[in-house]
Amino acid sequence: MPQQLNVEESLVKEGIISSPQLQTLKLEQQRSSTTLVEAIRRLKFVPEDILNDFLSKKLHLIKFSLTDFSPTKDVASLLPAEFTWKHKVIPLFREHNELAVGLLDPLNAALLEELRFRTGLFIKPYLVKEEELTNFLIEYYSRRKTKRLQSPAVLEELTKEVSEPTVVEAVNLLLLQAVKVNASDIHIEPQENRMRIHLRVDGVLKDISPFEQNIYNALVSRIKIMSNLDIAERRLPQDGRFKVDLEEGSVDVRVSVIPTIQGESVVLRLLRQNKKLLTLQELGILKDNLDRFLRLIQRPSGILLVTGPTGSGKTTTLYASLMILKNSEKNIITIEDPVEYQLDFCRQIQVNPKVTLLFSTGLRSILRHDPDIIMVGEIRDRETAEIAVQAALTGHLVLSTLHTNDAASAITRLIDMGIEPFLIASCLNGVVAQRLLRVLCPKCKKPIDEGSLKNLPFSIPKGITDEQRRSIYQPQGCQDCLHTGFSGRLGIFELMEMNPQISRLTVEKSSSEQIISLCRSAGMEFLYDDGWKKVLSGLTSPQELIRILGA
Repeated sequence: MPQQLNVEESLVKEGIISSPQLQTLKLEQQRSSTTLVEAIRRLKFVPEDILNDFLSKKLHLIKFSLTDFSPTKDVASLLPAEFTWKHKVIPLFREHNELAVGLLDPLNAALLEELRFRTGLFIKPYLVKEEELTNFLIEYYSRRKTKRLQSPAVLEELTKEVSEPTVVEAVNLLLLQAVKVNASDIHIEPQENRMRIHLRVDGVLKDISPFEQNIYNALVSRIKIMSNLDIAERRLPQDGRFKVDLEEGSVDVRVSVIPTIQGESVVLRLLRQNKKLLTLQELGILKDNLDRFLRLIQRPSGILLVTGPTGSGKTTTLYASLMILKNSEKNIITIEDPVEYQLDFCRQIQVNPKVTLLFSTGLRSILRHDPDIIMVGEIRDRETAEIAVQAALTGHLVLSTLHTNDAASAITRLIDMGIEPFLIASCLNGVVAQRLLRVLCPKCKKPIDEGSLKNLPFSIPKGITDEQRRSIYQPQGCQDCLHTGFSGRLGIFELMEMNPQISRLTVEKSSSEQIISLCRSAGMEFLYDDGWKKVLSGLTSPQELIRILGA
């Protein structure tokens, strides 16, 4: 928006358009939901050569002639034909991770973002003439169809043909697009007159340009067929899975379909098989917590729990722990739902409710398989909790997750499940609570202004120096980070190690608030404290800390 305002001011200041014309352009933008440059072209206020010269000079862009130009096959395949026709954009050439594109409107941030999403590359825009662009599209795609275009009617037919990709291509494109931007989920939502598609990137949903509404039913049916679901059943929820091989590697896709009043809503969870496992340090565990954590997981027996809401990275922390514990002298067995990473140093069991293979039944079988270390994907019920406790008490190391908001609440949660407090005090080694924060984009993050700092809905920790205040940053947004201001995520952690005092409170069935008070008086650092360390390191922003932990 600031860039557009500067362009508006310069257009008037340099006498290219008048102030009344600018007001007319703004009205046209509102009426037709278009961009400033498109409105100028539509109303023909400025000759194209003058407009392109102005944009080239103002935005430091290169003008590119499409006369006798033809992209290589590899570059042309980066964008589907229907997309180039619809958005009037041409892939020109590629240099490493940057794609040069010819387009008419460099101020169209949504288009640049969509190009970044679709290709997974940084986008460098070049200015082209509209007539040359149209001629190129007609000639290039007519060559590909091995026929000449003789009339506007034939052009209209071709445009319609390339703008309607097969459903198979649409699904593949959607999956490829999601994988390239490292999305964890794809949401396909029906609405009254259109279809919405979101990608969850770094824990936040991001809108992308949807396919045409008329392929919605076929799109859902295609996904159902791939997942071995009943395409005729539209009244009940269904769950399935499929595996797909893309350029970036194999991806396991978990599918959930639910009926809504507008139609069937579909969510795809993407699990990459070749994704690199992160170490505990890469997850963001700082040295003090890391030393204590390593002590806990290297005990020969007992239970270590990792807690947090869905999507907070609990399973990733457990996998990183297993990577440290792997040893030819240790028998490691896991039971998971789902198996997110395939590990070659242990045996992994996939929960399967259809054949009554649950966490509890699987865990009983594991105990008869002579394990040293057991990883249970999640303790969901009393039976699983009881078996895990018995396993820990009989000399096994058990790693698992639990859904609680903080470390102290894990104790009260186990008691609520029906586990005897004295058993918890005897076998629980410790609890880790964690969340995931988005990392500020290193290319565009900027120092936080004093006004934003004062308006935070919580007070800044005491003892922060002026120098530390200058190391606090906030997001801005650029092309590299898809204008979000963030790129990637890291964890914040609190680690509660069991000691005689906490064990006493456990046996007395004390509340989580009492346990927290004891931990605080003993100097334990909480999620908030670890989060502020990351803020003061310039890794994330106070606003992101508020988004995750609340005010």
